Amino acid sequence: MNRYVKLLSFLPGIVACTGHQIKGYEINGSAPLPEFEGKMVYMKDVSNGQPVDSAEIIHGKFDFSDTVTIVSPVVKVLSIRAGKSGLEYRLPVVIENGSIQAYISDVVCTGGTMLNERMQDFLMAVDEYSTACENKQTEQIKFGFADLLKKYIEINDDNAVGEYIRTAYRSSL
Repeated sequence: MNRYVKLLSFLPGIVACTGHQIKGYEINGSAPLPEFEGKMVYMKDVSNGQPVDSAEIIHGKFDFSDTVTIVSPVVKVLSIRAGKSGLEYRLPVVIENGSIQAYISDVVCTGGTMLNERMQDFLMAVDEYSTACENKQTEQIKFGFADLLKKYIEINDDNAVGEYIRTAYRSSL
């Protein structure tokens, strides 16, 4: 009898631990440029560029969510087409379990989950590299960029970020 009482005392703790497991994802997005208001944000497949979901920007905010547990994280691209210029703002986002933040404006960024933080690190490194290339020769820029890509593929060899870099930047490797 004493064993059952002890087992029952642990049961709420076990249930509480399993209850905190996050199922699915939510993307809380911000697109504060006035020209984005009322426009659609498209979540696109990286491989073929086809939309898989969409959300309207209302008061500079948008969101996506799904309650299905993500077993294998994948990268999708959030895309907004600007009205006057026709420019497409693109942000790669890792779809993984958890709460993801996305910011699309003159600067794009993602975060909130481990792989989205890694994606942001990569995007910032690419941005810093492009800024540092102002006075370099074309061949020097190509080799340096290939080295940067290889570094981030190596760091992310076991996850969706590395796979995205290999696929999206294949011609630069």
